[in-house]
Parts: sequence; structure tokens; C-alpha cells
Amino acid sequence: MKNLTDILGSLFLILLGIGAIIGAIGLRVGTPTEPQPGFFPFLSGAIIVILSSIIFVQGWLGRSKRRIGLGEIKRPAMLIAVLAAFVAVLEPLGYVLASPFLIAVVLRIMGIKSWRALLVTSLVLSIGTYLLFDWLLGITLPAGILTRFGL
Repeated sequence: MKNLTDILGSLFLILLGIGAIIGAIGLRVGTPTEPQPGFFPFLSGAIIVILSSIIFVQGWLGRSKRRIGLGEIKRPAMLIAVLAAFVAVLEPLGYVLASPFLIAVVLRIMGIKSWRALLVTSLVLSIGTYLLFDWLLGITLPAGILTRFGL
């Protein structure tokens, strides 16, 4: 018996992967030894298309493992909403201010209850990723409103 949920979900993800590939080609892909800005989006899009195609075939042939109830979709949907909000506030607020809140909310959604663990983990991850990307790799992260204060 065909699993319509897997078929429709995988078709959506295949289209999303194709969109990522098309966008990546517009950025210039480059080669594995000399990657350009579109290399990793291209690679990600290709992986999404391949894995979604496998799910599509399994759903079409009726070999799906199990159906997911609506209650199991709540946390992933909340994570997507939080990531969309992060994208919206990243530029105006900046990485330093936006990322600790994102990490804390994601950890809370994932089931971490301790406020101390949320605070420490979000600060350590935010500072660690900032140091990694900004200082070690030399990648400029959005400064946001901190530029008004000369930071």
C-alpha cells in the first residue's frame, strides 16, 4: 500500500533540493579543491534530492517503516519556526545577540529543562562559534545594532 505522506513529503523536499541546486549554480559552484560560494548549497541540495528520492521510492512501493502521527510533527515545526525567526533577526540584531537566544530556544524545544544548562550551553556555543568563525576562520558575522556602539 502506498504511503501518501512519504510520497508528498519527499516530493516537497525534492523540489526544495532542486531549488537549492539552482540557487547554488547561480552563485558559482567551483570544484571540490577550489570551492566557490555555491559549492556547499549545491552539495546540500544534491544530498536532499538523493535522500528524498529514496523516501519517495519507499513510499511508492509501500515499504515505509511507519506513519508519523501529527503530534510528532510539533517539535520539528517549532524548530523550523524558530530558525525562520533567527534568519529574520540575524541581520538587525547581529550574531552575538541573536545566537544565544536561538540556541536556548532550540535546547528548550529539544527537552532541556534546566535554566542553568540552557544559559551555560547557549553562551558557550555562541561564544565558541563566534571565536571559530570570526577569529580563527576570518569570516565576518553580522554585527547588527552593535555597530552603533562601535563594537
